[in-house]
Amino acid sequence: MKFTPKEITVCSDTGIHTASFGYYEGIRYIKEKGLKQSTKFSDVRKGTHFIICCGDVMVKVQDTDYPDIERRII
Repeated sequence: MKFTPKEITVCSDTGIHTASFGYYEGIRYIKEKGLKQSTKFSDVRKGTHFIICCGDVMVKVQDTDYPDIERRII
């Protein structure tokens, strides 16, 4: 299944790319990837966990993932 994030942000300090998926699509994504839930961004940066924030599922992605989606730098 092809997943499409709502947006991808890039941390200007670390260069880490974080994709935000709508809740239900995000749940399918994390199940397929075998990620675990956390409340810490430090776990998300490892690429093994996800967090839920404001109803979105947020996960780390590579800079080469989803090249057609423009990144927002924060």
